[in-house]
Amino acid sequence: MDVLHRFSFIDLPIRGQWVRLEKSLATATQFRVYPKPIHEMLGQMLAAVAMVADNLKFSGAVTLQSRGDGDLLRSLAECKDQSFLRGIMHLQNSHDNAVAEQPLAQWLGNGQLALSLIPDKESGMQPYQGFVSLEYDTLAQCLEHYFVTSEQLETCINFASDSSMGSPLVTGLLLQRLPNSPQATEIEIDAAREAWHTLSTLAATVTDEELSQLDAQTLLYRLFHEHPCRLHEPRALSYRCSCSRAKTNTTLMMLGDDDLRALIEERSEITVDCEFCGNRYTYDRALATEVLNELAAQATAVEKSSDSLNSPKTLH
Repeated sequence: MDVLHRFSFIDLPIRGQWVRLEKSLATATQFRVYPKPIHEMLGQMLAAVAMVADNLKFSGAVTLQSRGDGDLLRSLAECKDQSFLRGIMHLQNSHDNAVAEQPLAQWLGNGQLALSLIPDKESGMQPYQGFVSLEYDTLAQCLEHYFVTSEQLETCINFASDSSMGSPLVTGLLLQRLPNSPQATEIEIDAAREAWHTLSTLAATVTDEELSQLDAQTLLYRLFHEHPCRLHEPRALSYRCSCSRAKTNTTLMMLGDDDLRALIEERSEITVDCEFCGNRYTYDRALATEVLNELAAQATAVEKSSDSLNSPKTLH
Protein backbone atom coordinates (compact mmCIF):
# COMPACT_ATOMS: atom_id res chain seq x y z
CA MET A 1 0.00 0.00 0.00
CA ASP A 2 1.26 3.49 -0.85
CA VAL A 3 1.34 5.45 2.36
CA LEU A 4 2.35 8.75 3.95
CA HIS A 5 3.22 9.30 7.61
CA ARG A 6 3.35 12.71 9.24
CA PHE A 7 5.64 13.05 12.24
CA SER A 8 6.42 15.78 14.75
CA PHE A 9 8.86 16.42 17.55
CA ILE A 10 7.51 16.97 21.04
CA ASP A 11 7.74 20.60 22.21
CA LEU A 12 9.60 21.66 19.08
CA PRO A 13 8.34 23.67 16.04
CA ILE A 14 9.62 20.99 13.66
CA ARG A 15 7.52 18.63 11.53
CA GLY A 16 8.08 16.11 8.81
CA GLN A 17 6.62 13.64 6.34
CA TRP A 18 7.72 10.22 5.17
CA VAL A 19 6.12 8.82 2.03
CA ARG A 20 6.55 5.64 0.02
CA LEU A 21 5.04 5.10 -3.42
CA GLU A 22 5.03 1.89 -5.42
CA LYS A 23 1.63 0.97 -6.86
CA SER A 24 0.65 4.54 -7.82
CA LEU A 25 4.02 5.02 -9.54
CA ALA A 26 3.56 1.75 -11.42
CA THR A 27 0.08 2.82 -12.54
CA ALA A 28 1.32 6.25 -13.62
CA THR A 29 3.94 4.63 -15.86
CA GLN A 30 2.03 1.61 -17.18
CA PHE A 31 1.33 3.12 -20.61
CA ARG A 32 4.74 4.74 -21.14
CA VAL A 33 8.32 3.49 -21.06
CA TYR A 34 10.56 6.10 -19.46
CA PRO A 35 14.35 6.08 -19.17
CA LYS A 36 15.35 5.22 -15.60
CA PRO A 37 16.29 8.81 -14.56
CA ILE A 38 12.96 10.13 -15.82
CA HIS A 39 11.04 7.31 -14.14
CA GLU A 40 12.77 8.16 -10.86
CA MET A 41 12.15 11.89 -11.35
CA LEU A 42 8.42 11.29 -11.81
CA GLY A 43 8.42 9.26 -8.60
CA GLN A 44 10.18 12.08 -6.76
CA MET A 45 7.72 14.65 -8.10
CA LEU A 46 4.75 12.53 -6.99
CA ALA A 47 6.31 12.04 -3.55
CA ALA A 48 6.92 15.80 -3.31
CA VAL A 49 3.35 16.86 -4.08
CA ALA A 50 2.02 14.22 -1.66
CA MET A 51 4.16 15.64 1.17
CA VAL A 52 3.32 19.27 0.32
CA ALA A 53 -0.41 18.49 0.10
CA ASP A 54 -0.33 16.80 3.51
CA ASN A 55 0.69 20.10 5.09
CA LEU A 56 -2.24 22.04 3.62
CA LYS A 57 -5.80 22.34 4.88
CA PHE A 58 -7.74 22.89 1.69
CA SER A 59 -9.76 20.96 -0.85
CA GLY A 60 -8.10 20.83 -4.23
CA ALA A 61 -4.90 19.83 -5.98
CA VAL A 62 -1.20 20.44 -5.50
CA THR A 63 0.79 20.23 -8.73
CA LEU A 64 4.45 20.31 -9.63
CA GLN A 65 4.93 20.92 -13.33
CA SER A 66 7.68 21.87 -15.72
CA ARG A 67 8.01 23.13 -19.26
CA GLY A 68 11.18 23.53 -21.29
CA ASP A 69 13.01 22.83 -24.52
CA GLY A 70 15.42 20.18 -23.24
CA ASP A 71 15.02 16.40 -23.27
CA LEU A 72 12.16 16.79 -20.78
CA LEU A 73 9.66 18.98 -22.61
CA ARG A 74 6.83 18.88 -20.07
CA SER A 75 6.06 17.15 -16.80
CA LEU A 76 3.21 17.11 -14.33
CA ALA A 77 2.73 15.51 -10.92
CA GLU A 78 -0.53 16.08 -9.06
CA CYS A 79 -1.93 15.21 -5.64
CA LYS A 80 -5.66 15.85 -5.30
CA ASP A 81 -7.52 15.97 -2.00
CA GLN A 82 -4.31 14.90 -0.21
CA SER A 83 -4.80 11.29 -1.34
CA PHE A 84 -4.98 10.82 -5.11
CA LEU A 85 -1.97 10.97 -7.40
CA ARG A 86 -1.38 11.15 -11.13
CA GLY A 87 1.55 12.24 -13.27
CA ILE A 88 3.12 12.23 -16.71
CA MET A 89 6.40 13.10 -18.46
CA HIS A 90 6.75 14.25 -22.08
CA LEU A 91 10.14 13.61 -23.65
CA GLN A 92 11.90 14.24 -26.91
CA ASN A 93 14.66 11.86 -28.02
CA SER A 94 13.58 9.72 -25.07
CA HIS A 95 15.64 6.70 -26.08
CA ASP A 96 18.68 8.58 -27.33
CA ASN A 97 19.75 11.60 -25.34
CA ALA A 98 17.64 11.38 -22.19
CA VAL A 99 19.34 8.37 -20.65
CA ALA A 100 22.16 9.79 -18.54
CA GLU A 101 22.18 11.39 -15.11
CA GLN A 102 22.27 15.17 -15.41
CA PRO A 103 21.18 18.26 -13.42
CA LEU A 104 17.48 19.11 -13.40
CA ALA A 105 18.06 22.36 -15.32
CA GLN A 106 19.79 20.41 -18.10
CA TRP A 107 16.76 18.13 -18.45
CA LEU A 108 14.51 21.16 -18.93
CA GLY A 109 16.84 23.27 -21.03
CA ASN A 110 15.42 26.78 -21.23
CA GLY A 111 12.52 25.97 -18.93
CA GLN A 112 10.60 26.55 -15.71
CA LEU A 113 9.41 24.49 -12.76
CA ALA A 114 6.33 25.61 -10.85
CA LEU A 115 4.53 24.51 -7.69
CA SER A 116 0.81 25.30 -7.82
CA LEU A 117 -2.14 25.10 -5.45
CA ILE A 118 -5.45 24.69 -7.28
CA PRO A 119 -8.41 24.89 -4.86
CA ASP A 120 -11.77 23.37 -5.72
CA LYS A 121 -14.24 25.96 -6.99
CA GLU A 122 -16.46 25.43 -3.95
CA SER A 123 -13.69 26.57 -1.60
CA GLY A 124 -13.76 30.16 -2.84
CA MET A 125 -9.95 30.31 -2.56
CA GLN A 126 -7.69 31.75 -5.23
CA PRO A 127 -5.15 29.56 -7.03
CA TYR A 128 -1.48 30.06 -6.21
CA GLN A 129 1.64 29.41 -8.27
CA GLY A 130 5.25 29.75 -7.22
CA PHE A 131 8.27 29.24 -9.47
CA VAL A 132 11.03 26.93 -8.28
CA SER A 133 14.59 27.98 -9.05
CA LEU A 134 16.60 25.52 -11.15
CA GLU A 135 20.02 26.63 -9.95
CA TYR A 136 20.61 23.38 -8.04
CA ASP A 137 21.29 19.93 -9.49
CA THR A 138 18.51 17.84 -7.91
CA LEU A 139 14.78 18.25 -7.42
CA ALA A 140 15.24 17.93 -3.65
CA GLN A 141 17.78 20.77 -3.55
CA CYS A 142 15.61 23.00 -5.75
CA LEU A 143 12.58 22.45 -3.51
CA GLU A 144 14.60 23.09 -0.35
CA HIS A 145 15.68 26.45 -1.79
CA TYR A 146 12.10 27.25 -2.81
CA PHE A 147 10.72 26.72 0.71
CA VAL A 148 13.46 28.81 2.31
CA THR A 149 13.15 31.74 -0.11
CA SER A 150 9.42 31.70 -0.92
CA GLU A 151 7.84 30.32 2.25
CA GLN A 152 10.55 31.26 4.79
CA LEU A 153 10.59 27.66 6.00
CA GLU A 154 13.93 25.94 6.47
CA THR A 155 13.53 22.54 4.85
CA CYS A 156 15.48 19.32 4.39
CA ILE A 157 14.32 16.87 1.66
CA ASN A 158 15.62 13.46 0.65
CA PHE A 159 14.44 11.07 -2.07
CA ALA A 160 15.53 7.50 -2.77
CA SER A 161 14.51 5.07 -5.50
CA ASP A 162 14.78 1.29 -5.39
CA SER A 163 14.11 -1.35 -8.04
CA SER A 164 15.77 -4.29 -6.29
CA MET A 165 12.46 -5.96 -5.39
CA GLY A 166 11.04 -5.78 -8.92
CA SER A 167 8.49 -2.97 -9.10
CA PRO A 168 10.27 0.41 -8.70
CA LEU A 169 9.41 2.43 -5.62
CA VAL A 170 10.32 5.87 -4.37
CA THR A 171 10.57 7.08 -0.78
CA GLY A 172 10.60 10.68 0.34
CA LEU A 173 11.58 12.30 3.64
CA LEU A 174 10.79 15.94 4.41
CA LEU A 175 11.82 17.83 7.53
CA GLN A 176 10.63 21.40 8.07
CA ARG A 177 11.28 24.11 10.65
CA LEU A 178 8.09 25.97 11.59
CA PRO A 179 7.92 29.55 12.92
CA ASN A 180 8.37 29.98 16.65
CA SER A 181 5.29 30.45 18.76
CA PRO A 182 4.58 34.13 19.53
CA GLN A 183 4.71 33.18 23.20
CA ALA A 184 8.07 31.38 22.91
CA THR A 185 10.76 32.51 25.34
CA GLU A 186 14.35 33.22 24.31
CA ILE A 187 15.38 29.93 25.90
CA GLU A 188 12.76 28.04 23.84
CA ILE A 189 13.77 29.85 20.65
CA ASP A 190 17.43 28.97 21.21
CA ALA A 191 16.52 25.35 21.96
CA ALA A 192 14.44 25.11 18.77
CA ARG A 193 17.27 26.61 16.69
CA GLU A 194 19.79 24.15 18.13
CA ALA A 195 17.38 21.22 17.68
CA TRP A 196 16.77 22.14 14.03
CA HIS A 197 20.50 22.22 13.34
CA THR A 198 20.91 18.78 14.93
CA LEU A 199 17.87 17.16 13.32
CA SER A 200 18.48 18.56 9.83
CA THR A 201 22.13 17.42 10.04
CA LEU A 202 20.98 13.93 11.02
CA ALA A 203 18.37 13.85 8.23
CA ALA A 204 21.07 14.75 5.70
CA THR A 205 23.05 11.65 6.70
CA VAL A 206 20.35 9.19 5.62
CA THR A 207 21.55 6.81 2.92
CA ASP A 208 19.55 5.80 -0.15
CA GLU A 209 19.52 2.22 1.16
CA GLU A 210 18.13 3.24 4.55
CA LEU A 211 15.50 5.53 3.07
CA SER A 212 14.27 3.08 0.45
CA GLN A 213 14.29 -0.09 2.55
CA LEU A 214 13.37 0.87 6.12
CA ASP A 215 9.80 1.51 7.26
CA ALA A 216 8.95 4.91 8.70
CA GLN A 217 9.11 3.95 12.38
CA THR A 218 12.45 2.17 12.05
CA LEU A 219 13.99 4.97 10.00
CA LEU A 220 12.87 7.75 12.34
CA TYR A 221 14.16 5.87 15.36
CA ARG A 222 17.50 5.23 13.66
CA LEU A 223 17.90 8.90 12.75
CA PHE A 224 16.29 10.73 15.65
CA HIS A 225 16.15 8.33 18.62
CA GLU A 226 17.60 10.95 20.99
CA HIS A 227 14.72 13.32 20.24
CA PRO A 228 11.13 12.36 21.22
CA CYS A 229 9.21 11.97 17.96
CA ARG A 230 5.52 11.25 17.40
CA LEU A 231 4.58 9.24 14.31
CA HIS A 232 1.01 10.08 13.29
CA GLU A 233 -1.54 7.72 11.74
CA PRO A 234 -0.79 6.82 8.11
CA ARG A 235 -2.60 8.31 5.16
CA ALA A 236 -3.27 5.94 2.27
CA LEU A 237 -2.34 7.20 -1.20
CA SER A 238 -3.48 5.87 -4.56
CA TYR A 239 -3.49 6.66 -8.24
CA ARG A 240 -6.65 8.27 -9.59
CA CYS A 241 -7.12 10.14 -12.84
CA SER A 242 -9.59 13.01 -13.05
CA CYS A 243 -10.50 12.42 -16.69
CA SER A 244 -14.21 12.14 -17.56
CA ARG A 245 -16.53 12.06 -20.56
CA ALA A 246 -17.58 15.63 -19.78
CA LYS A 247 -13.96 16.80 -20.07
CA THR A 248 -13.55 14.77 -23.25
CA ASN A 249 -16.67 16.45 -24.66
CA THR A 250 -15.01 19.79 -24.00
CA THR A 251 -11.88 18.61 -25.80
CA LEU A 252 -13.92 17.67 -28.86
CA MET A 253 -15.76 21.00 -28.81
CA MET A 254 -12.42 22.81 -28.89
CA LEU A 255 -12.03 21.50 -32.45
CA GLY A 256 -14.74 23.91 -33.53
CA ASP A 257 -17.97 23.35 -35.44
CA ASP A 258 -16.50 22.80 -38.92
CA ASP A 259 -13.68 20.44 -37.92
CA LEU A 260 -15.88 18.41 -35.59
CA ARG A 261 -18.60 18.10 -38.24
CA ALA A 262 -16.01 16.96 -40.82
CA LEU A 263 -14.65 14.39 -38.36
CA ILE A 264 -18.12 12.96 -37.77
CA GLU A 265 -18.74 12.66 -41.51
CA GLU A 266 -15.33 11.07 -42.08
CA ARG A 267 -15.45 8.43 -39.34
CA SER A 268 -18.08 6.09 -38.02
CA GLU A 269 -16.44 6.24 -34.60
CA ILE A 270 -14.26 8.80 -32.78
CA THR A 271 -11.95 7.74 -29.95
CA VAL A 272 -10.22 9.98 -27.42
CA ASP A 273 -7.57 8.47 -25.14
CA CYS A 274 -6.55 9.99 -21.79
CA GLU A 275 -2.78 10.46 -21.88
CA PHE A 276 -2.57 9.99 -18.10
CA CYS A 277 -4.46 6.76 -17.45
CA GLY A 278 -5.06 5.39 -20.95
CA ASN A 279 -8.82 5.37 -20.52
CA ARG A 280 -10.52 5.41 -23.93
CA TYR A 281 -13.68 7.40 -24.61
CA THR A 282 -15.57 6.23 -27.69
CA TYR A 283 -18.11 8.27 -29.64
CA ASP A 284 -20.35 6.75 -32.27
CA ARG A 285 -22.03 9.19 -34.67
CA ALA A 286 -25.01 9.66 -32.36
CA LEU A 287 -22.85 10.64 -29.36
CA ALA A 288 -20.58 12.81 -31.49
CA THR A 289 -23.61 14.59 -32.93
CA GLU A 290 -24.83 15.31 -29.39
CA VAL A 291 -21.51 17.03 -28.70
CA LEU A 292 -21.87 18.98 -31.95
CA ASN A 293 -25.38 20.07 -30.95
CA GLU A 294 -24.11 21.17 -27.55
CA LEU A 295 -21.40 23.22 -29.25
CA ALA A 296 -24.01 24.86 -31.47
CA ALA A 297 -26.22 25.62 -28.46
CA GLN A 298 -23.30 27.26 -26.66
CA ALA A 299 -22.51 29.38 -29.71
CA THR A 300 -26.14 30.48 -29.93
CA ALA A 301 -26.21 31.40 -26.25
CA VAL A 302 -23.04 33.48 -26.59
CA GLU A 303 -24.45 35.22 -29.66
CA LYS A 304 -27.72 36.10 -27.90
CA SER A 305 -25.81 37.41 -24.90
CA SER A 306 -23.66 39.58 -27.17
CA ASP A 307 -26.73 40.93 -28.98
CA SER A 308 -28.34 41.81 -25.67
CA LEU A 309 -25.29 43.71 -24.50
CA ASN A 310 -24.94 45.62 -27.77
CA SER A 311 -28.60 46.48 -28.28
CA PRO A 312 -29.49 50.21 -27.90
CA LYS A 313 -30.94 51.22 -24.56
CA THR A 314 -33.85 53.67 -24.22
CA LEU A 315 -33.36 56.33 -21.61
CA HIS A 316 -36.39 57.54 -19.67
